[in-house]
Amino acid sequence: MASKKTWIWIIVTGLAVCVIALLAVAAFGVYFVASHIDTSRTTSADAARQFDEAKATFKDQKPLYELDQRERPRMVRQLSAMPTAAAKPEHLIVLAWDPDDERVVKVTLPFWILRMGRRGIKIDSGSGFDLERLDLDVKELERVGPLLLFDYRATAGERVLVWTR
Repeated sequence: MASKKTWIWIIVTGLAVCVIALLAVAAFGVYFVASHIDTSRTTSADAARQFDEAKATFKDQKPLYELDQRERPRMVRQLSAMPTAAAKPEHLIVLAWDPDDERVVKVTLPFWILRMGRRGIKIDSGSGFDLERLDLDVKELERVGPLLLFDYRATAGERVLVWTR
């Protein structure tokens, strides 16, 4: 039978391994957030330019969702009716403008992260508009390829643009 000293070393070693694993997970989380979320102060004109540049890649394509009279998102065309694209998107991108703070936030989420979750995508843009209301299906988004999903403009000046790339 092992002595008391041996058991203490086993417990201390086990705790040390757990602490190191916890620190590694925390470090990965910090790295992930730092590399996928970009926030910057900017003027209204520069923010509008960023939105125009992002939207320009979709030319005359209308967003998949629009707001109805009660500001609820309504799908303009069904994803299931859209053709399958040759290229799958790799990221879901959310670009948000807050005129009160004069801040633009760009969140780039890899699809592998989205596939790990439940069937839909849950993201809170922080601007009072919850993207969960769109009830997006990751598999369908991958099937149809890069797409402009949403262009939300609030009366107070906030704006949120969502697309896949």
